[in-house]
Amino acid sequence: MDSVNLLLADDHRIVREGLKMILESSPRYTVVGEASDGDELVSKALAVKPDLIVSDLKMPGPSIIDSCKQLKDQLPEVKVLILTAFDESEDVFRALESNVDGYIMKDTVPEQILHTMDMVMMGYSCFQSKLQRKRKEESDVSFTDREQEVFELIVDNLSNQEIAQRLYISEATVKTHVSSILRKTGQPNRSQAVLYALKKGLVKIGP
Repeated sequence: MDSVNLLLADDHRIVREGLKMILESSPRYTVVGEASDGDELVSKALAVKPDLIVSDLKMPGPSIIDSCKQLKDQLPEVKVLILTAFDESEDVFRALESNVDGYIMKDTVPEQILHTMDMVMMGYSCFQSKLQRKRKEESDVSFTDREQEVFELIVDNLSNQEIAQRLYISEATVKTHVSSILRKTGQPNRSQAVLYALKKGLVKIGP
C-alpha cells in the first residue's frame, strides 16, 4: 500500500501522543502535523496538505464537521476521519452530510482504528454504529429479520463478502438483501441508506 501522511488533531496533548503511537505503529502512516484546536487544524491542513486527517470531534474553535467542506474544496484528495468519545446520532448525521469519510469511537481497539483508516484511504465510507431496532409501527420502513441483520452489518462497515461469511449465506443472497434495503429506503447506495436511517432515528451510534 502507498504511504499516507496524516494530520492528527486533538485538544489534549496526552491523547495526541497516545494516538500518534497507535497510528505510527503501522509503517504506512506518518504523522506530519498536529493541531490542538479547530483553527489550527485548518491552517495546518492547508500548510502540510495531508492525505488523511484524523480529528477529535469536539475541540475549541470550529468543529471538523464545520470545516470539512472548506478543507475538501481546497484539498480535494484529503480524507477525513473523526475519532471521538461522543456517539450522538445528530453528530453522525451532520458528519455524513459534511462528507466526512469516517466516524469511529476512541475506545476502538488499535487494530480496528488502523483497519478503518485503511478502508477510508481505499475510498470507503466508514461509520462505526449499531442499528437500533424499532417497532414496525414507529417507522414507515420495515425490514424482514434477515434484512435487519444485513443492514446492521452494513452499518458496522462489513463488505458483502464479510456479511455472507458472518450470516452463513451466499454473497449473491447478500446482494439481494442489500438491493431490497436500498429499494425500501429509496436510497442509491449504502452510505445514503445509513443517512436515511439516521434521519428516521433508526441508527444508534455506539462503540
